[in-house]
Amino acid sequence: MKLAFFAARRIHRQYFTQLSSRLNASDSLPSLVIWHKFLWLNPFALLRLKHVSLETRTKLESIVNDHIREKQNSRKGRSRSASYWKLFAKVKTLEARALLAIYQQALANHKISHLVVWNGLKFRQRVVVAAAESLQINPLFMENGLLPGMTTLDRKGINFLNSVPRDPQFFITRSGHVRKTSIEHKERPEELPEHYVFIPFQVNTDSQIVLFSPWLKDMTALVDALLKAESNLQERTPNIVLKTHPACDQDYSELIKHLNSSSKKIRLYNSGDTQAFIAHADAVATINSTVGIEAIMANINTLVLGQAFYNIAGLTLSAQSQAELEQALTQLVGFKPNPTIRQGLLHYLESEYQIPGRWQDADAEHIEAACAHLEQEVNRLG
Repeated sequence: MKLAFFAARRIHRQYFTQLSSRLNASDSLPSLVIWHKFLWLNPFALLRLKHVSLETRTKLESIVNDHIREKQNSRKGRSRSASYWKLFAKVKTLEARALLAIYQQALANHKISHLVVWNGLKFRQRVVVAAAESLQINPLFMENGLLPGMTTLDRKGINFLNSVPRDPQFFITRSGHVRKTSIEHKERPEELPEHYVFIPFQVNTDSQIVLFSPWLKDMTALVDALLKAESNLQERTPNIVLKTHPACDQDYSELIKHLNSSSKKIRLYNSGDTQAFIAHADAVATINSTVGIEAIMANINTLVLGQAFYNIAGLTLSAQSQAELEQALTQLVGFKPNPTIRQGLLHYLESEYQIPGRWQDADAEHIEAACAHLEQEVNRLG
């Protein structure tokens, strides 16, 4: 067996180099780091494109289509013409095919059996995973931790695609000790209502929205759904506090004005401490943000509007349509989540699933734990 780490960013290349060095020093699992900028197209690699399977071509088409939807969701993308996107699709299809050939050649030349990528949902990373799978190479995925002070490694994927079980019974049998977690005390912002449901905006171009939000394609669609719910529920609508995402480049100033003039129950804030908004909320609703797991950790009732690994029966409420949203908004504050499922999920994430330590400031102890986790997953995959 031989493991390759595929790095598309320098910071991940540095981290992967630490892991690879430790694995090679112990002779437990031969490995190397593939830096995407060092891969030069071998003219003979293009011959591989003649033999691309239908399954791989379908994967590339899906990758390109998702990438287009991501770009269309951006502030600039919304003003692009149909002809622009038609040309963009052709260019990206050619790029995806060329990258596929490059990555297949590199993986084959190094006789790789397992591939580690960061995130795995970005354009380049999805193509290298497609290349690996076309060669029967098993991919593994790394990402920021789901819990504070931890790092993720998963053989299936990240976010909604991860291998965390969805069966509540699984967690009922694992309700062990979990570190006591509470949100740091934050002063209550004066502008917030006494009782409210907090809903954080997410970045429209993020894979969480593009790939895992089937019925709410962006934050405007989210607001439209909430306004429709308010119209139908009238006074049964809880106060709803929305907050923009600090990394989003969308201008929501007009939307803020619109809500201020047309809604009695819904307010959108362009600034503020997200942790304070969570801490003082009666409940949290989210498409699939990490705010959801933060709310669960803080024992705050949570409603999931998209696809999220923590959307588990008995732990959260779920609304995957307008009708379900309206029903859930009337039930959310009074919902009684099963504390055993909550305890079991957090215990599993902390004690079995996650790698202890943040990859950003990895020390020797973290590197040792990460390599042990890698070896375990590689052996499991075979």
